[in-house]
Formats: sequence, C-alpha cells, structure tokens
Amino acid sequence: MNLYDIPAELPFLDCLAAGVLHALKDAPPEALARATILLPTRRSARGLRDAFLAAAEGRALLLPRMRALAGLSTEDADELALPALLDLPPAVAPLTRQAVLTGMVMRLPPRHGGPATPEQAWGLAAEMARLFDEVALEEKDPDLLRQGNPLAYAEAWLARLESLVPGEQATHWQITTTFLRGVATAWAGWLEERELLDIGLRRVLALRAQTEAWRQAPPAEPIIAAGIGVGGTIPAAVELLKVVAALPHGAVVLHGLDRAALGQVWDAVSKAPTHPFCSQARLLAEMGAEARQVRRWPGCGLHQPRAVPEARPALLEMALRPPEGMAPWTVPAADGWAPGLQGLQLLAAPDAQAEAAAIALLLREALEKPGARAALVTPDRDLARRVSAELIRHGIIADDSAGEPLGQTPTGAFLRLLARAVAEDLAPVPLLALLKHPICAAGMARADFLDAVRLLERRVLRGARPPGGLGGLRAAIEALSEGATKPRLLALHDALSAALGDFASLHGAPRPPADLLAAHLAAAEALATTPEAPGGLRLYAAEEGEVLASHLADLAPAMAMLPPLDPGAWPALFDAAIEGIAARSVRAQAGRDAGAHPRVEILGLLEARLLAFDRVVLGALDETVWPLATDPGPWMSRPMRTQFGLPEPEARIGRVCMDFFLFACAAPDAILSRAARRGGAPTVPARWITRLETFLSGQGLELPQSQAARLAAALDQPAQVLPLRRPSPCPPAALRPREISVTEVATLLADPYAFYARRVLDLRKLDPLDADVGALDYGIIVHAALARFVRDVSTARAGWPGDDAARAIWEEAAEEALAAQGPRPALAAFWRPRLSRIGAFVIDLERDMRRDGHIRQSWVERDGRLDLPRPRGKVTLKARADRVDQLGDGTLAVLDYKTGTLPSPDDLVDGTAPQLPLEAAMAWRGAIQGVPDSPVRALTYWKLSGGETAGEVKAMLTEPEEVESAAEDALDRLGLLVDRFLLGDAPFTARPHPARSTRGDDYDHLSRVAEWADAEGDE
Repeated sequence: MNLYDIPAELPFLDCLAAGVLHALKDAPPEALARATILLPTRRSARGLRDAFLAAAEGRALLLPRMRALAGLSTEDADELALPALLDLPPAVAPLTRQAVLTGMVMRLPPRHGGPATPEQAWGLAAEMARLFDEVALEEKDPDLLRQGNPLAYAEAWLARLESLVPGEQATHWQITTTFLRGVATAWAGWLEERELLDIGLRRVLALRAQTEAWRQAPPAEPIIAAGIGVGGTIPAAVELLKVVAALPHGAVVLHGLDRAALGQVWDAVSKAPTHPFCSQARLLAEMGAEARQVRRWPGCGLHQPRAVPEARPALLEMALRPPEGMAPWTVPAADGWAPGLQGLQLLAAPDAQAEAAAIALLLREALEKPGARAALVTPDRDLARRVSAELIRHGIIADDSAGEPLGQTPTGAFLRLLARAVAEDLAPVPLLALLKHPICAAGMARADFLDAVRLLERRVLRGARPPGGLGGLRAAIEALSEGATKPRLLALHDALSAALGDFASLHGAPRPPADLLAAHLAAAEALATTPEAPGGLRLYAAEEGEVLASHLADLAPAMAMLPPLDPGAWPALFDAAIEGIAARSVRAQAGRDAGAHPRVEILGLLEARLLAFDRVVLGALDETVWPLATDPGPWMSRPMRTQFGLPEPEARIGRVCMDFFLFACAAPDAILSRAARRGGAPTVPARWITRLETFLSGQGLELPQSQAARLAAALDQPAQVLPLRRPSPCPPAALRPREISVTEVATLLADPYAFYARRVLDLRKLDPLDADVGALDYGIIVHAALARFVRDVSTARAGWPGDDAARAIWEEAAEEALAAQGPRPALAAFWRPRLSRIGAFVIDLERDMRRDGHIRQSWVERDGRLDLPRPRGKVTLKARADRVDQLGDGTLAVLDYKTGTLPSPDDLVDGTAPQLPLEAAMAWRGAIQGVPDSPVRALTYWKLSGGETAGEVKAMLTEPEEVESAAEDALDRLGLLVDRFLLGDAPFTARPHPARSTRGDDYDHLSRVAEWADAEGDE
C-alpha cells in the first residue's frame, strides 16, 4: 500500500505540493493537470492551490483536480465517476426532505412524541434527517444499502433498533422507537414512490460506485487522498482510501502520525476514542494496514521547514497519551521537554470579552512581521464575532470562515422583522424596528419615508399602544387633530397597506405555508421598493443576496410539502427555515464594501484543517466549548448506539483533540486561549490544557503565560485619570424663565440642572413605546374621577344628594375617567375594585362634611397665577389646585390628592414639598381662579390607594396662624430661589444637596450623575 505521513511540525499543504511537483518534474506539464487530489474540505483545496503556486516560484502551472471528499455527494461524485452514477436515482433536495419530514412529524400527536409547534417539528425533522444520514453512512446493512431500496433498508435498520428496546427499557425509549418507525417508514415510502434516494444513502452509493470504478479500471493518472483520516471516516470512504492506496499511481497521505512515539501504545490508542490518533489508528486497521507501513512523504525533505520546534508534537503527544502510555510521566527529563515549549503560550483571560480583545491584539502583533499570516481557530462563534469586532479598532477586517448566519444579515433580519411585526399586529416596537430598517421604503424616497416614520413614532406610537393592525393604526391617525402632519401620516399608512397586501395579518384560518412564504416575500419586495430601484433588486443586492435568493428559491417548493398551519406560527417557522444557513461574513462597523485582510483569518475547526500559519490562536479552550459536551442525541442512549453499531459520542472528542494537536503545531507561535468566565458563569479549562500543565508540573516546567490580556486591558486605560465635575450650566438672563409652577419649586431646590433641562433647554422625556399604563395613569384616573364627583356633588341642593345618588355619580365619574385614559381591559378590571373602594371612602367622607354644613362650596382643578415682584424683576407663580373648599366660617381649606406616598409635615416646612403652602399663599391672595381671597385654615392630603385601607386623610396644618406662617415662609424661600436662579446668574448645578431627592430621574442621564457622583463620594 502507498501510505505516507507528513509530520505535524511541517506545513502539510506545502509539503504535499512539493512532493507532487517533485514526482512529476520529468513529466510533461499536462501530467499535473491529469492528477486528482482528494482533501477533507474545500478550504484546504484552496490552500493547496496557493501552495502549488508558491512552490512553482512564478512558473505557469496546469493545476491538478482538487476535490473535497467531505462534499463527495452529487456534483463532486458526478465529476469523478459519471458513468457509474448515471444509474443511480437522484438525491432528494435537502430542504424538500426537511419539509416532508416536518409534515410527517406534525401529524403525530404530542402524547406520542409529536411536537407542539411547527418550528419544533422543523427542528425535530432536522435531527431525524441527521440520524438517517448517520445510519446510512455507517452501513450497518451494506447488502440492503447497495440495493438502493429505501423502504427495505429502513425496515431492516428499524427492526434492529427495536430489538435494542425490550419491554423492560425506559418507556420513553419505546415511545421514541415507535415515533421513529412511523416517520422513517413513511419517509422511505415517499422516496420510493418518487424514485428518489435519501442524501446519505446516495452519498454512500456514490462512494461505492467510485470505489468500484477505480477497482475495475485503475486510472493511469495519479490519485492522492491527503489528510482524510484526521476527522474520522465512514466505511465507504475507508474502502475508497484502501483502493486509492493500492492504485499503481495512488497514495494516501496522513497527517501528524508519529509512528515511533506511538508504537508502544498503538493498541491502547485504537481503543481510546478520546485520543487524538484514535481515528487514524482505526482507519489503518480497517484498511488492513499497520503503522510501520506508513512512510514519510517525499515532499517533506524538499520544503524548507518553518521554525516549529520538532519537540512540540512530541511534548503534546506525551501529554495526551492514554493511561497505558503514561510511564514516562514519572521520569524527570526537563531538559528534553523544555524545547517543546518554545513558541507555545497560554492566554488566560478573565472573561470572554477580555479574551477577544487579547486575541485581536495578538493577531495584530503578528502582522508586524512582513508577509506573516495569523489565524484564530475556535468552535465558539460568539468568540469569533467578538474578535472580529475587536480587530476593527486595529483597522483589520477579518474574514470569518463560518460566515454570518443568514437570519442575522441585514436582509435576513429585515424578513424576520417583517414577519414578527405582522404577527404582533403592528405593535409599536416591532413595527418601528421594521420601518427603520435601512431596506424599508414602501415605494417612497428613503429620506421622505424616514421623516414620515419619525412623525408616526412621535404622534401615534409613543405612549399607550394603539389598536392593533392596519385598521387600528388608521384609527389612531384619524383621531389626531387636523394639521399639516396628518395627511403625511395617512399617506404613509396607504403606502404600508399597499405594500403588505395579503401579508397584512397573520390571524384567521390555517393557510398553506407556501402561500405564506409567497405573500411574505411579495410584501418584503414591496416594502423594499424605492422610486430609484425595485424591491427585489434592493433585497437581494447585498453580499448575502445570492445565498438568500438561492435558499428562498429552494424553500418555496419545500414549503409546498407542508400542510396548512396557523398563520401565527409562520414567523417562528420562517426563523427555523433559515437557521443554520450562513452567508459570507460582513461587518457593518467597517463598511460592507471593505475587503477582508489577506493575512488574518478566523476559522472553525473543520475549515482550519491542514492549513499552516505564522501565528495561530486556539480560542475558547474550555470544557463544553472545545471540546463540546458529548451528547448521544435524542434517538438513542449511549448503550443503544454501541449495540446498534454507531460511533460512540466520545469519538467526536477524539476528533477535536486531533484538531487541537495539529493546530497547536500549525505555527511557530501558538497561543492556547481560554477565559475564566463565559456568560457570567465560571468555566473549566479544556482537559488538554489540564493534562499539559499537569505533565509539565511533574517535569518542573511551566507553560509560558501570554501577557496579551494585560496589554489589551491597558489599551482602554487613560494615561491620567481626571475626575469629572458635576455640570453647572449658567445661561444668560434672557434665557432664564420668568414663570415657575408650584410643582417645579421642589425640583429647582433639589436639582437645579433638571429644572434647567426642562425649562431652559425645553427638553421633555418622550413617552415610552408601547407604554404600559401604570401608577401615573392610575393617579390621573383617580384625580379625574374625584374632580367630576366633587363638581356634581357641589351642585346638589341641601348640600348632599343622598348616598344612592352619590354612588351613581361616582360610578359614572370613574367609568368616564377609565375610558378617557384607555387602559388595557385586564388593567381596567384590576383598577375598578380599587376605584369602587375609593368611591365608598370618599362618599362617607363627603357626606359627613357636607351634611353638617362644614363645606359651603368646592372648587376643583382651578388654575392660579400670582405675580412675585422682586428687586431685579417680576416672576409669576403658577398652580393648578386639585381642590379648594370654602368652609362654614368662610375660611378656605386646600386639599391635594395622592395615590402614592404622602410627604411629612416637616417636608412642608423645609421646602421639600412646598406645593400646598404655596397654593395656600395664592388662595389667600385671591390668585386662584374663582376662589375668593380668604384666610386658609387647613392644608390637607387625601391618600387614595384603593387597597385594604381605601383612603386616608392626613391634615398637615389645621390652624390659620400655622398655615399663614408656612405660606409666607414658602413664598420667602421661593423669592430667594428666583432671585438666585431666575433673576440672578447662579449656575444650575446638578443635585447640589445630597440629602434632597427629586421626584424623578428623567434628566440624570444628561447630567451624567454616574460619572461624577462616585468621584465626589456621593451615593
């Protein structure tokens, strides 16, 4: 057999190319073009192309055919053995298979293992398709498989599966087997009826056909299979490699197989699925070969080796040995192992973000060497995205081999947003997310469209949610007062209605998914249309456009296989249907037209195989990340997989361990990176790091530590920390207001900056989107109900209309207030009992006060204005009094309603709550509309919560002398305030009194309290 090996410390593809060129150096140029080289991935095939060009040193070459064995399904196989494959039925389209299996799964009731929703069925169908492929690729019934009869093959492996689940097994395994039998049998029948083959089944038959073709007619041109055994193989591929190795001009080239070091533990390696060389050991055993038959690839001596220490693979191999080969661990030989640590480092970051910043710095540093190539290799997509973002700060755009999930690309996100917005009846948040997407224009010029959307947000969508759907949105717009903006909003509504068309609602009777997809895409294209370009061109013009258009084209016939479903389930099903598809990686932060850096790459484990670099970072070396946690899958337990003949889940750990071993030897500088915490939870180092550190510790050595995390953290540390001062704006006198309300006095005293932002800058907090009706709205309802009730009761003859009449007045007033505020029905139902309890409390209180003539007359919701002459000018004090009563002796009582916490009497005195004293001063001077200028006897709060204690009367001051003193003191303090801030030149300092607090924090983010409060020691 022609079996070869390229050591781990040498660049595999460079040595492979050098060996091929050397073997054909005396042949004519076209001889190289007739050669065929089989590789594990398409990316490795592209890397081999570059290696050939580099080895040619400027000479023109006719490159050999380079094929990825992992993709040897339809296109590649047809090119390799077209005559033999013409007799095979075609394979079913992947999305069609997914849809048909989904429909079969959906027909099963949940009590028999069926899913609850269509998207769950779609995911379960994907798991089932993966099992079907795995069973076919492992060829446990090879005779039936070669017949190509899907139904007979399914019956055979299902019967063997059922034999593994006797009656004493757990009930859920019996349910799982019954579930599988139903779906698998129906699926095999579907394939047979349409004369199609399942994907895995046809792939095996294609490999067998290729194997037989080469066995019967050995090709005269060279056939080389390189690096195939690294990630494990399937029986059909093993048979193909065996034939290739036996061809006169064939060769199988392994990677990193240290025959001398492993000779002592070879038997143990083949029995340890987690060992890195287990897959290659099993490959040789299945090929009927021995390790001693493997020779060094001739090209290894022709290529100038890089500076990867030859001792590094030996060090890693020793650290990863199975228990049977760990005797050398007990023999101290520090001088022998120390050279293996040259260029090897450990990066231990505190968290994932710090790890990403440090890795970006390491990759940037590698580029300081002219021509150097650097790569991050990691299975963690979150870390890959973080590093890609961090590289942008260094001016580097890295090409992420995994691409960008299709659903997260701009176009994919737009389609998902559209489905969600319609499913949620055009609720404010999802609707604005859709309308503000850069693709959305609804046939209008983008600038005009955005202006109309912003207007819609301010006038209609902020605050309480409008009624749902296009109809509710239209009603909310129609309810606006007439003005210049209303026609623009109606025009926007018309454009949206025309664009959405049949996709305007996802409610009602079940609809075929194919119809939903067609309506979805039609609405998306209409929404993407502008006067300059049609929607389809804009929708599919981006980098991901080709991938998305191709996927949607394949999805349309697949969706036709599904039964009608509830339209409300469409968004989740659509998300599931585009999940797992990736488009070329783009980074919006750097601009979508920017090109990737030619010398920096971010790779997954599969994509990085056989590649070599000058610096490589192995990222996310933490348990459950690299390696992933072993999972036998939803269909079989571990013992069942073993009995059935499927590979053990631990074999995947062995494969990624081999990746770890080879990647650590893929560059002179190799950094093993991990984070102490991910997602806020502590992590455990990957077992390979633990074994390496344990072995080195026993030898009196340590793994060198990288300082990249410390250096990356220093990037954001300022050279000098300068504490920020709290803001103190000082506007000119002309800009300072000359009016102040009684409710603003406390704010001016406690936080002058908040007063400045509101009154000088005229900044108002926008209502939140989809605002929930809360405590503020409840207070408004209580105030409105009381105002209506007191007005109607005050007009009654004889002072009191009677309890029944008063109760009717209250109920009518409460319902009117509820309707005006418009809370959700559930919230209104929650508030009605509270309002009823408040009504009972108020009726009892009013009856007692009015029957004995204690109250002559009441005024509610009255405005007041009082001019305050000051030495530097005049300031007007404004108020809106909740209630003023004229008592029997002609004096007045000022009342204020509260649904929350009441201030204390001290608050009235020290200026924390000056509202009632100031209103008393205004009433005393006749400054409240309609209220005679009489002395004020009492200042009172009514607390109206509607809880167990429905209401509480809290009299603050009850003597005219006390009220007069408090009112005059409040006016005097107000005079000093307005002299300083409104008529003077005092700065509006943010929160100057730590002991005083304001009623809200609407302006704290503008004053940036968090930045200077800690610096000054404030809480």
